[in-house]
Amino acid sequence: MVASMTQCLASGLHSANESCRPFLTQLSLPTPLEPLVPSSFYYAMLTTPLFLLGLSLLLLSLLASHQLSKTPIKQLGHVGTRGRRNFSWNEATTGDGGGRFVDFWIFGGSVWIRAWHCIWDLIAGIGGDGGDDEGDESGLGGENLFACFGVAHHDDVVSPDCAKADEVKGHPDSSSKKDGPEKQCGKSVGILGYDSSLGAHGPLILAPLRASIQLLAWCSVCSFLVMTHKVMIRWMASMKETSSTSNLEKLVPIAFYISQGIQSIMNTGEVILRDIITATASETHPLLSVLLSTIIYALGFIALLEMSLYALGKICSTLNIYVPRGVSHPGGPRPHKIVRKPQWTKGKQHFLPKELLLGDDGDVNSSKWRCAVAHDADRDTLAKFKNAASTSTLSGEPFGRQIWTTLESQPSSGQDDTKEQETKHQKLTEDTNKLIQTLASGGRSPLTFDPSKNPNSCDQLFRAQMIASYLDKNDGKLPEDISYLQQRKTAEGDNESNPPKTVMEAATRGIAFYSILQTPDGHFAGDYGGPHFLLPGLVVAWYVMGRPSVMISPPQQALMLHYLKVHQQEDGGWGTHIESPSTMFGTTVCYLAVRLLGGDKDTEWVKRGREFIQKEGGAVMTSSWAKFWLCLVGCMDWKGHNSVPPEMWLLPNWFPFHPGRMWCHARMVYLPMGYLYGSRFTYSEAETDPLIGELRKELYCQSYESIDWDSTRHLVAPMDNYSPIPVFMKISQNCLSIYENWKIFRPFRDAVRKAGLRFCSEYMKAEDLQTNYIDIGPVNKALNMVAAFHAANNDINDPSVRSHMMRVPDYLWVAEDGMKMQGYNGSQCWDTSFAIQAVWECGLLDKFPILSAKVWAYLERTQILSTNTSQSSPAFQYESCDNRDKFYRHVSKGGWPFSTSAHGWPISDCTGEGLKGVLALMDSPIIMSAVKEGALKSIEPSRLYDAVNVILTLQNEDGGWATYENNRGFGWFEELNPSEVFGDIMIDYSYVECSMASLTALAEFRIKFPRHRTKEITSSVRRGREFMKSIQREDGSWYGSWACCFCYGCWFGIEGLIKAGESHTSPAIHRCCQFLLSHQRPNGGWGEDFTSCYDKDYTENGMESYGDGGSGVVNTAWALMALSAAKCSDVDAIRRGVHYLMKRQLDCGDWPQEGISGVFNRACGITYTAYRNVFPIWALGRCAATYGSILDEDS
Repeated sequence: MVASMTQCLASGLHSANESCRPFLTQLSLPTPLEPLVPSSFYYAMLTTPLFLLGLSLLLLSLLASHQLSKTPIKQLGHVGTRGRRNFSWNEATTGDGGGRFVDFWIFGGSVWIRAWHCIWDLIAGIGGDGGDDEGDESGLGGENLFACFGVAHHDDVVSPDCAKADEVKGHPDSSSKKDGPEKQCGKSVGILGYDSSLGAHGPLILAPLRASIQLLAWCSVCSFLVMTHKVMIRWMASMKETSSTSNLEKLVPIAFYISQGIQSIMNTGEVILRDIITATASETHPLLSVLLSTIIYALGFIALLEMSLYALGKICSTLNIYVPRGVSHPGGPRPHKIVRKPQWTKGKQHFLPKELLLGDDGDVNSSKWRCAVAHDADRDTLAKFKNAASTSTLSGEPFGRQIWTTLESQPSSGQDDTKEQETKHQKLTEDTNKLIQTLASGGRSPLTFDPSKNPNSCDQLFRAQMIASYLDKNDGKLPEDISYLQQRKTAEGDNESNPPKTVMEAATRGIAFYSILQTPDGHFAGDYGGPHFLLPGLVVAWYVMGRPSVMISPPQQALMLHYLKVHQQEDGGWGTHIESPSTMFGTTVCYLAVRLLGGDKDTEWVKRGREFIQKEGGAVMTSSWAKFWLCLVGCMDWKGHNSVPPEMWLLPNWFPFHPGRMWCHARMVYLPMGYLYGSRFTYSEAETDPLIGELRKELYCQSYESIDWDSTRHLVAPMDNYSPIPVFMKISQNCLSIYENWKIFRPFRDAVRKAGLRFCSEYMKAEDLQTNYIDIGPVNKALNMVAAFHAANNDINDPSVRSHMMRVPDYLWVAEDGMKMQGYNGSQCWDTSFAIQAVWECGLLDKFPILSAKVWAYLERTQILSTNTSQSSPAFQYESCDNRDKFYRHVSKGGWPFSTSAHGWPISDCTGEGLKGVLALMDSPIIMSAVKEGALKSIEPSRLYDAVNVILTLQNEDGGWATYENNRGFGWFEELNPSEVFGDIMIDYSYVECSMASLTALAEFRIKFPRHRTKEITSSVRRGREFMKSIQREDGSWYGSWACCFCYGCWFGIEGLIKAGESHTSPAIHRCCQFLLSHQRPNGGWGEDFTSCYDKDYTENGMESYGDGGSGVVNTAWALMALSAAKCSDVDAIRRGVHYLMKRQLDCGDWPQEGISGVFNRACGITYTAYRNVFPIWALGRCAATYGSILDEDS
């Protein structure tokens, strides 16, 4: 039999070889297995040594990866460069769109190079310099083929145990200090946490894994060829016997040549292997002969295949036939662009209900609502919950926290709240009320909202409060640079203007005005609303938890209803966000929220919402996220929602589609979704609540009881279907539906589901504690809260439920359009970091010392897990290596957040901008003097080193930076995107914005601390520069993923390249400048709206609706910052852009609120009211510094 097997191995085409037939006759199947094997051919394939070798190699690789993945990662470190050297094929191993499978085969052989370097390191000793070769100028990146596996070295990381040693070695003032022998740091090395859980030995596993796939694929190809050969021979014979004159007879010669070709392949393989067998079989055991022959054949086949694939890849790249793009390349324009436009009733102004919002005199300055920040916000929350049945506390840093409350300011111990102060404030409001309203209005009518003119709020309430507070503290006087507003004497009703005479005067006025809006703790606050689907989720959570008034009070309900009413469009629907045309997603959840908040179904505007839903086919046509909320509240059967199995979390970490590999926002949303789906949580009173009964009738076009829910799972309205679910995902969901509903699977399902639910519960608890119950975002905040409520057996007084409710106000914001839920708990650190850099670039840090000092204090308190307060919170215990491994968290300590330290999630670009903000303030003599004297707390170099470590460890293998974590997954994950309404949400891609912020922070840090991790930083910056060039479009632009859109991306692209050492005259810089100049509008400005992001194409007339002549101040500022960073030679274009900003500046130094400027997940806009101030200031300062007084001349 062994001899027969050996002969069968000759070509891998066993069934075609005559020598196989005796062997096949010796084999017999066990009787129970006979029905499973249709012919001896398949059984022979399963017993072929080559197939067995491939299968064994696959199983051993998976087993080894499983064992290594269980080893705790002792240090989250920076990937070294050795594993990337000689990676010469255009830095691309995974591609965009449908080419990913092709890229895997053609360009994936780099894993062998990495395996070779891994072996070399093991031979040479891991303690060498290898990974930080300064002389390695290859600039090679490589996309994250197998989840960023690479090679790390001891000097690539800084372990917590070595912080002090590193601080001493790295500090520029202590280079001569050396006490005792140098401590070896980071010897136990993993790579980038979870995504590289195989550590430095990863390539040694991944290379044979790739080989096993190739061998198994080759066996399959061979089997197909054998089957084809047999069929064609039989067909030709039958055609000869029938002597048919059919046209099919003409195909016989073609079939003959094909069969001859196949036979030649088989014969060649047989000859090759027969020589090998002859050489090995003479003096060895027959079984060993088979084994050796198989191995030699396999090695030769793999080597030949990899060389052929490499040659094919080089030919394709050289001839530009097919040049793969990295998975982080955002791609080109979408073929299906948005056509519909939002429509509101023109001229319909909405006014906030005075009885809910304002005092008796109707003035904004006596508003019942106020924005409380930091300690004041915490005291307010604790006062609100002081009568709670269980003790609840707030943990984490209070700095940056901002909530809207109707409670009076809660005095801290020792605060003197005297009658004299009250009298002074009353006198102040009487004398300056008109001035405050004018300053806060942003050029609009006070406290009015007309979405047909602009659906964006301009933050009048918050700004009025800050202006009134400033005047109160400064004896009614405005900053000196805008004091002319109070000094000039004009006739009543005259709006005499006082335009700035120079660019720097305009910038200074802008800073003077913006400084008024700074909160007491030093940050800049603002409206971060926009999406319409966030508030309904919170309302559903509130409703199913029993409508606790401590969570949403009656006044809040009324303001929320007002918000939903004023944003309803003319067709009765709501958009996914404020500038979106009506969608079923937005309309269904908003209508649901309206009814749950107490909206009368017979009111005209509520009727119109219901009619829109029914016109589009009812709520069965909405997207999956909306369906989930309907299931929770009892308005949809769980069979109408696709499965979200919590047992997915029980898969081993090496599994290709483990949930831990997903982008953290998607991961943290589908985590509680899995828990609630697995628990089949439904509002406990759904069957008896009259309102739920009414909604079951209102939301559907047929009776609720008659709906075949399982048949509706895949239904979605075209207007919602931004990312259509692929066929493979639908098949998978159908299989899961069978798994969920067939009784045969119940014993297994019940067993694993319990374990999955336990893990989900533990993971959610960890997320709650890591974020001090804020959670990563508003969707998972509401879901986690409902999950905690369910885990507490529906006990509203459970401490964890109370802690959740205490953090709900962190997400709510009040503006002239009502109360909304923000896309985060604010954008405090992000806006503040940009603001201080704008002041720094204007050269005015010391002109505004109070502003600068408060920002320093804020940034010091906001660095994550770096202060005594933050380290005393429960979040700090989760920074341990074991907890980071268990809950898939990257290192957090030392990073800066998007919002607050208490939020707890560091982001690459926020860390970079926060670090640059601190470095900028270090240039201020006044700030450094205050730090030296103890008036301001010092930010020690070790803390800056922590920030650098976070940035270095967040760099992806492609050279770019993602958001919160490294890219852990694969491009094909997007084929499993179940959301329908969002794009590119499944993995954490590298972005031009994150890459620029990170590498420029490293570059500026290197200037002030030239001896700290110098080689790593130099290598990191170089690789970041190469990545940014690799994702530049052919037209010279960069696609902006987090704002609107190409002007934003171009600013990040140009500035990142320049700071990384790119020449101002390089082709990449020149092409981008030409792109921007080609889109400058006749009035000197630039303008885009969110459709640029949605369509991935520049929207020429983007600001026609909400800007000025098609231009907008924010887009114009971004374009000017890019062009001036590049030192663009077209001075006239720069001058016209600068004059446009100056023309649009209001008399007080503010700028008008125009269109929405932020975006996320490709398809949803989000508001940044701070951008209208920060970026024009920054652009004016930079242009003035670059071009001088020539800009002050007339065009």
